[in-house]
Amino acid sequence: MNQAIQKLRLHVSGEKNTGFSEADAAAAERVESELAATHQLFAEELTADLVARQRAWTVSHQQDATIGDVVARAEQARSDFDVLVTIGVGGSDLSARLFHDVLNGPYHNFTRRVAGGPPEAYFTGDTFDPTGLERLLSMLCQRGLLGRTLFNVISKSGTTGETISTLMVLRDYLNAKLPCTGPTWNEYVLATTGIGDGSALYRLHQSAPFYGGEPLPIPDGVGGRFSAFSPVGLFFLAATVGGEEPPGSRVDRLLEGVAQAHARFCLPHDSPDNIAYRLAGWLHAMEDAGKSALVFYNYADNRFLGEWFVQLAAESIQERGAGMDVLAARGPTSNHSLYNGILNGPRNKAVLFVRWEDLGSDLTIPTGTQIGGRFPCFEGLPMAEAQEASYEGTAEDLTHHGIPNATLVAPARDARSLGELMRTLMDAVAVKGRLQGLHLDEDGVLDLEGEPTYRQDAVEGYKRRTEDRSEARARP
Repeated sequence: MNQAIQKLRLHVSGEKNTGFSEADAAAAERVESELAATHQLFAEELTADLVARQRAWTVSHQQDATIGDVVARAEQARSDFDVLVTIGVGGSDLSARLFHDVLNGPYHNFTRRVAGGPPEAYFTGDTFDPTGLERLLSMLCQRGLLGRTLFNVISKSGTTGETISTLMVLRDYLNAKLPCTGPTWNEYVLATTGIGDGSALYRLHQSAPFYGGEPLPIPDGVGGRFSAFSPVGLFFLAATVGGEEPPGSRVDRLLEGVAQAHARFCLPHDSPDNIAYRLAGWLHAMEDAGKSALVFYNYADNRFLGEWFVQLAAESIQERGAGMDVLAARGPTSNHSLYNGILNGPRNKAVLFVRWEDLGSDLTIPTGTQIGGRFPCFEGLPMAEAQEASYEGTAEDLTHHGIPNATLVAPARDARSLGELMRTLMDAVAVKGRLQGLHLDEDGVLDLEGEPTYRQDAVEGYKRRTEDRSEARARP
């Protein structure tokens, strides 16, 4: 494929000249005006504003020194360890899980490891349910891998209940199982956290230094759900790359896609190439038209893109009683479950597909199967073409039944396309927040440092109540 056309595209089913097939002319005009005003606000944003406004994630791909350090640390870890366990929850681990799901694949841990090659990859620390953690530690111990495992604990504050509880269990387990004369527990832990005494993990590092020298930094002005292109996601991305590709190369390719999305976000808001603004406008038009749920339909066999986007949207733009519910779906898997509800359930849904033009395999369905019925229509087709036919049939059926849908088209299921897709979705969410007026306080006054799009105040209540309930149980 020509390099010049390897970029993300957006297609809206039934799109008119305005781009808003579900909105009347007045609503479309209003959204267009709001998009123009939003673009002007973002265009006036200075680098000095980014940290205070929690938008430093928009320049993560430009932090060359940090990126170089992350790659160097990943290369060293590949030499020192055979297993990488990521400990985190929410924004602290979803980007790594997404990278693993899309780029490494489900059988990554079963490939034969060579010296300096990618470690096995596991995840924990996202729950208080002890069973998975206990089985993980038992497995590592039984296979003689406990002393060859690096545990990357990720928490900006260093006080995340699920994550730090896991770390403390791990500390005692390592102390009990490792030889008394060898490295201590902390030398098997790499911390990714806020740098400074505001982080409990950083303070712990001061007394019991973790692996690799200084902890990897979670930059100021970068919230968890926007942290994929910071050390939070990049260390995992670099450390687990397989084949002949060096760790730095995969990071470079991902960030090339991020940089392309960044450049397109800076185009005029009404440019056909400004996908983030077009997508945000479509989402807002859908909500204006009464749609209260968005089905995020990743048309591929990958689960965590949907889970990552659910967090991104729910914590960013479901605020002040507005914002669509997001349902994660996979095609065609979810055609056998959720799809019936889209058509025959409440007509409150819009659908956003993600379609990958190159799925990375040429497996072909054989001919002469003698199955009969309509199955011969699949015979001789590459499975990727059958997948494409399934997407086309599904989108066509939705349109036929009056279900509004749009499709983000990614050139290939690779690091570059994934970087562009993720950053575009982040930007679209940022624009959507402005369209909802989240940059204004309750009196309608501009408040760019208090914008709920980059906060998640609603989660604090359950945290306090969990701590209260735990404290009550701990009392004699």
